[in-house]
Amino acid sequence: MKAEPLGDSALILRDLDCPAYEVADAIQMASLPGLLEAVASYESVGLYFDPAVFAIETLWSLDFAGSKQQHFVHTIPVCYELGDDLQEVATTLGLTADDVIGLHASTSYRCFAVGFCPGFAYLGYLPDKLVGIARRPTPRVRVPPGSVAITGRQTGVYPLERPGGWAIIGRTPFCLVDVESAYFPIKAGDELRFVPIKLNEFESLKGMRL
Repeated sequence: MKAEPLGDSALILRDLDCPAYEVADAIQMASLPGLLEAVASYESVGLYFDPAVFAIETLWSLDFAGSKQQHFVHTIPVCYELGDDLQEVATTLGLTADDVIGLHASTSYRCFAVGFCPGFAYLGYLPDKLVGIARRPTPRVRVPPGSVAITGRQTGVYPLERPGGWAIIGRTPFCLVDVESAYFPIKAGDELRFVPIKLNEFESLKGMRL
């Protein structure tokens, strides 16, 4: 593992020997003096600390592999009928819309990182037949909350209304984030599965929490 400075009160940990979320979990659970937060990305971990208290040497005594942090499996209903780009994605990949739905819902996805906006989980990896969809050349100004989207090898759910350039293939009725009540149920290391639902089910589940 290699530690690189990021200003005078942060570090980036690279060349990790286990998944970044396991390293971040182990550091958080160790409650190191001066540590403010450990944040996982796909292949690195950002550490934010009080430089007057934190000692980098304390990192080297930690066992990062096999984190004891509990991770959850979340099941998220998705109405693929509300996927504005579903047919375009299917055509681009040489598949039918039903093929795309079946493939997307057949996989369990790992949350590797949370970022971009509060609660946005970067999930991977897509089945091989769904890989390769590029971002839109011009992002949408407003993506509705709950929009399920894909790009490259990743999938994700826009938890809040935001601009976005990923291809939208469905929408979940669930509320995945509530900033005011600090409700952020999906953490790095969690697993997510998507379950297809019909439009009438979408309406009946609208606003429910994960």
